[in-house]
Amino acid sequence: MARIAVAYNDDAERKTHLNEVERLGEIEVIETAHEIASILGATLVAVKDVRAALETLRGFDVVVDLCEGVAGNPRFEMHFALALEMLGVAHTSCDPIALGACTDKALVKRLLRTAGLPVPRTRDDGGRFPFIVKPSLEDAGIGIDTSSVVHTNEQLEARVRHVIDTYSQPALVEEFIDGRELNQSLFLGRALPPGEVVFSSDLAPHERVVGWKAKWASGSREDLGTVNRTPADIDDETKARLADLCTRAATLLGIDMYARFDLRQASDGSLYIVDINCNPDLGKGSGFRKALDAAGVSFPDFLNALIMSASTRRHA
Repeated sequence: MARIAVAYNDDAERKTHLNEVERLGEIEVIETAHEIASILGATLVAVKDVRAALETLRGFDVVVDLCEGVAGNPRFEMHFALALEMLGVAHTSCDPIALGACTDKALVKRLLRTAGLPVPRTRDDGGRFPFIVKPSLEDAGIGIDTSSVVHTNEQLEARVRHVIDTYSQPALVEEFIDGRELNQSLFLGRALPPGEVVFSSDLAPHERVVGWKAKWASGSREDLGTVNRTPADIDDETKARLADLCTRAATLLGIDMYARFDLRQASDGSLYIVDINCNPDLGKGSGFRKALDAAGVSFPDFLNALIMSASTRRHA
């Protein structure tokens, strides 16, 4: 039998910029790692000392890599996956180059725009207010809330300064698309049933964002005002466009294994890719798990297929 390890980043104490609620995402990764290890009969490896962890992981045939960065730095997600490859260890992460591109929200938007794929316009591209301001190197809704949507130059400058001061990284500024929030999950090249985050009618347009409160602050107005519906209640033509756009983007960026795309649909029906999550959240209740359920794929079957693909890719 294959020797399988489940690796997760144990570095929350180094992420001093996260607030108490945002840290819940770190806890969920650990809980998910324990669940996967139990299903697979695998060994848990907490990545705190990176060198020591890599030395340990060299002894396994396949690593289920849940590391969302290491050493407190989300940008190191691609470096850790690349280190596993250099050591000859099969892993379930997306291709490291794709990981690196998608971790940088500003970079990946430029790549998509150059290829003719639809993304929101930035201010430099002729975009107009309202804008949404996001940390360019974070995921899981970190740094995004209702204050992220700005309507004036003064609000824009203040929010950009907040992102830089709080998260020590550049801010991504792009047009805020007031419309439906759709998501499309891909698994080994297969488009799973799309989902939608349904916003409550009580939320004002600028409150219809899926930020850290909506994701992690259970019982908050943002949490109660955003409900995941999978499969999404959309027509076949929109489903086909979603799958086509995301498959084209995945091919362009070299995304393999599994990923989730977040998109907005404007009032005129236009679709815009707003975020790409390589190695998305696999926790219970996550959008990706809901997509698997809608497709009739059990979580153990998903894990086994992922491991088989990782093992084959190692020798490709």
